[in-house]
Amino acid sequence: MKKFLAPIGLYYLKFFAKLKLRRMKPIVIGVGGASGKSSVSLMVAQILSHKFRVLQSKGKNSETGIPLTILGIEMKSYGLTNWAKAIISAPLAILKNKKYDYFVCEMGIDGPRPPRNMGYLLSILTPDIGILTNVDVEHSVYFDDLVKDKEGKIRKKEILRLLARDETKLLKTVKANGRAIINLDDPFIKKTLPINASPVTVSARDKKADFYISKTRVSLKEFRMEIIFLNEKYYLKIKRPLPKYYAYSFALCLAVAFSCGLRLSDAIKYLEKDFSLPPGRFTVFEGIKDSVILDSSYNSSLGAAKGALDLLTLVKSGRRKVGILGDMRELGSLSKAQHEELAKSILKNLDYVILIGPQMKELVAPVLTQANFKFISFGNFSEAREGLTSFINQKDLILVKGSQNTLFLERAVELLLKNKEDVRKLARREAYWKKLREV
Repeated sequence: MKKFLAPIGLYYLKFFAKLKLRRMKPIVIGVGGASGKSSVSLMVAQILSHKFRVLQSKGKNSETGIPLTILGIEMKSYGLTNWAKAIISAPLAILKNKKYDYFVCEMGIDGPRPPRNMGYLLSILTPDIGILTNVDVEHSVYFDDLVKDKEGKIRKKEILRLLARDETKLLKTVKANGRAIINLDDPFIKKTLPINASPVTVSARDKKADFYISKTRVSLKEFRMEIIFLNEKYYLKIKRPLPKYYAYSFALCLAVAFSCGLRLSDAIKYLEKDFSLPPGRFTVFEGIKDSVILDSSYNSSLGAAKGALDLLTLVKSGRRKVGILGDMRELGSLSKAQHEELAKSILKNLDYVILIGPQMKELVAPVLTQANFKFISFGNFSEAREGLTSFINQKDLILVKGSQNTLFLERAVELLLKNKEDVRKLARREAYWKKLREV
């Protein structure tokens, strides 16, 4: 019954969402990519909100999340009763006449087939401005059956090609009179050129890019970058530590602001004033025993995890560098190679690590053992919970990062917080997630 009703429900929501969009007539900014989508979406909305009326999808990036955002329907949980209420509310949402100048829409793919692919999301809306943060291994387990070659490197290359083919549809579908924000340093994104829409380019390597990231500096107290636009130097300072890859996120946001008619100096001022990230994306907390916690517990992929680990070395705090790291999930046949690569980054950047999850125990722990590296490993968070605080020393610098599926490492952050009132700032506070954490 569910298999029969789900496609009907999706079509129904899409139908009314498209009607609502036609009525609102916002300029649509589509944000996709393997990582950083939520952060870029939020920052773009923060900047534009100073001058315009902005609707933002707030992490609801799926075949259901996008239509529900357009229709203004909030889902407290995803049971049958709540879905029934959403179905009843959809036609009524058309009658509400709230207008927006921009709709900043995060667009996340979970597989190669509809409704979980980019093609389906693009059937809901067509971006006027498109941003793709990067193309990397994500949800690759759902692409496994499309690749026949079993050899590791060739298999990874083919899966990345399939991922890129789907992700880059976002840029290729941007309206001809629109703008496509192009990260020239990502080879898959660069290959989309030439493109129907007008390209605005971003790079930390190519000085000819429209937005050239010339310098980046990180400390435990701040993130600084210098960017060159139209032969003028601009400076951005954020008062918190961030991995160097955030320079691309900032540059992409500034490129969007320029595309929307804002002066770059104003966009930087707004960004510095209002900067915040969604919970679990590098929030800094005071921890027990005078420790500092870098909370990146929302999710994890190899590129993001390596960037986060590199940060601990870059800040040069003089503190012991500790990782609480969970599995990187939904990688399928690429999981072994990806986790072994992560192990190399652990060896390079940490003094001690607490591994949580079956894949960390099976795939990362042997590499660390062979290198005589100090670590402890747990099959799940329940095993780690009781003694977790005992593994933390005075003044540790602690990175918490892991995929969300069943791990929910915000629970580790909660245990280590100095101020327990900070719990409200952690990821996944809604009742839906609370119920899943208790399973």
